[in-house]
Amino acid sequence: MLDIDQDNLPDGILNSPPLFTELNDKIPAYTPGMLPHVINLSLLPQTEEDLAFLDQQMGVGPTTILSRGYGNCRVTSTTARNVWRVKFFNSRDAIILNTIEVVDVPAVALASQDDIGDSIDRLQEILKVYQ
Repeated sequence: MLDIDQDNLPDGILNSPPLFTELNDKIPAYTPGMLPHVINLSLLPQTEEDLAFLDQQMGVGPTTILSRGYGNCRVTSTTARNVWRVKFFNSRDAIILNTIEVVDVPAVALASQDDIGDSIDRLQEILKVYQ
């Protein structure tokens, strides 16, 4: 659970407190395999202070995944179980999508079937060398 003192918020915190209520509702209800609950911060009116407060209160967990495909994506675990920060960046390193996800692992961090198939082929090639 993400505990915040609603009565003693830092200056500039305007719109993030309801997000903690939403997350505290979704976190205990989540079970592995459920569809993710995604909060799209890019579509919400958040101040810089709100975003910093969210990051501070959720903390940084032990896992960071970097994906470089059509753009850069950073997936970071938080200290809350099954809560992830997912940020997509354009070629100029500006954030184009900023989300909080309650899920086992965000979909962007999972390998596609094509990637898995390619890996199988490569591993079979390597095994042939050692047989």
